[in-house]
Amino acid sequence: MTVDRVAALDDRSLILALEEVIEDLTAEVPPETLPMDRDEARALLSALLEAGGQGGTELPELDEPDQYAAARRVFAALVQDPATRGTAGPVLAEPPTDTRLGAELAMPSLVAVAGVVAWLQTKVDVRIKRKDGRTEFEFRLAKEPASAGLLKELAAAVLRLWNGPPPQ
Repeated sequence: MTVDRVAALDDRSLILALEEVIEDLTAEVPPETLPMDRDEARALLSALLEAGGQGGTELPELDEPDQYAAARRVFAALVQDPATRGTAGPVLAEPPTDTRLGAELAMPSLVAVAGVVAWLQTKVDVRIKRKDGRTEFEFRLAKEPASAGLLKELAAAVLRLWNGPPPQ
């Protein structure tokens, strides 16, 4: 099972694998549609949550173990999603080996946020407008704005990926 294979990855392999998938998924994406940094990526996700009816909801800062758990959920979702499976599946089958002796890994929360943004961009076109120090986000399907129902589904999915399943 995919989730078991993702769970079996050690933390370093997980982050390297997720970084590789993100790089592959965003290779053909126009740079102006990608967040410039972690803060802008989090702002993009907050804008999606707002548009999806989760107004006032922020992705919480996670402690280190929860950052890795979020990264595992994101990687498992990328492997399972039909839109990203072709990219993520082979990476899970043969995770990258770390040849960078002593090199620092990216923060797991940064990689998890980037993974959620990469996944989101397979669902909707994200338009980022930067002007006068302000950033605005627009979510579209082809040339039409995304429906409220789709944005609500995507917002709920982002919260599940970040926070894990709701408590029962």
